[in-house]
This record gives sequence, C-alpha cells and structure tokens, in this order.
Amino acid sequence: MPRYIPLALLVCCLAAVGCAKIQPIITPQEFEASCRQAPAGADPACAARVCDVYQAVVTDYYEDMNGCYAACKDREQALLASVSGQCGAKVKAAHAACREFCNRKFYRCNCAK
Repeated sequence: MPRYIPLALLVCCLAAVGCAKIQPIITPQEFEASCRQAPAGADPACAARVCDVYQAVVTDYYEDMNGCYAACKDREQALLASVSGQCGAKVKAAHAACREFCNRKFYRCNCAK
C-alpha cells in the first residue's frame, strides 16, 4: 500500500503541470474592454463588429468547453467569410481571446485540455 502513495502523488503532479498557472475567469465586461482596446490593425468599424459578434459568445451559456469552443469557431468562420483581409487579423485575435475565455471559464487556467 505505501508504494501507491508516491505513485499517486507523481500522477497528480504530472496532471497539474499542464495547468500550473491558475488564471481568474474573464468576465464579459473584461472581454469587451480588452477586445475594444486592441484593434489589431483593423479599422474601427471592423473592430467594433468583431467585438460585438464575439461578445455574444461570452455572454451565452454553455454546458461544457466544447460548446464554447464551437461557438468561437462558428463566429470566426462566419466573420472570415464576410470581412476583408485587413480585418482578418482582428478576427483571429478575437478568436484566440474567445478560446482563452473558454479555457478560463471551464478550467480556470491558461491551457487547452
């Protein structure tokens, strides 16, 4: 029996390594402020539209991380199909922020599991 204790501790430590730095959950208000603050080279109208679309994702309810990720991906695909190439950088940045929102909401960490 005593042999299993170090093994269990090792497994727990290895599992925690991928999510060692705990981050606070991002609130929808923080997400919006961050999105509107960093235009990422996009014109203001594009940046506002992208932020509005992703704001809908962070204010919706999701059962699990996969649903949240799927919503981020759906918004990205819809936006990329309807914006110019210059606005694409803002879409990509907002998509990354959306995934980070999902990570922190469901795992409170900066890692995708």
